[in-house]
Amino acid sequence: MSRFDSQKRRSVNQHEPEPRTGGQLICRDWMTAKVHTVKPLDSVAYVRAQIEERRINQLPVVKDGILMGIVTDRDLRDAVDAVTASGNATRTVELPPGRPEQIPVEVVMTHNAITLSPHSSVVAAAELMRRERIGSVPIVDGKTLVGIITRSDILKVFVAREIDRARQA
Repeated sequence: MSRFDSQKRRSVNQHEPEPRTGGQLICRDWMTAKVHTVKPLDSVAYVRAQIEERRINQLPVVKDGILMGIVTDRDLRDAVDAVTASGNATRTVELPPGRPEQIPVEVVMTHNAITLSPHSSVVAAAELMRRERIGSVPIVDGKTLVGIITRSDILKVFVAREIDRARQA
């Protein structure tokens, strides 16, 4: 099973070194809440342009506020070849058009994205990203996308805590 079958200009968030949660670091306090998203039928070419323009590596795919999947810059780079290879291997469906402007992103996205809740710990998010070798985790409330936590967000947490420790020393 290929990864196509399975698996910023970012808003600037100001974070307090120690959130109001008694020192526990939770995703809600460190995630990016204003997430750039795309729709399942947006073309691979459009989504690639969004990733390049916003200088990000992944975009959640959302329909009516519900997380449908996630697509990465790597998925998009490999899209045309992967769609062609998948179609040739199965020979069960007519091949989709081979140009990025004609391929819907739902064909190459990861449908079952790994997610966490807003109340999950940042440490759990970091461990998950490391273990699964992914760059971000969508944060969902039920199935509704409410944010995303990225490697950059994890680094912000680390830096903020170290600065806070240095000030207290």
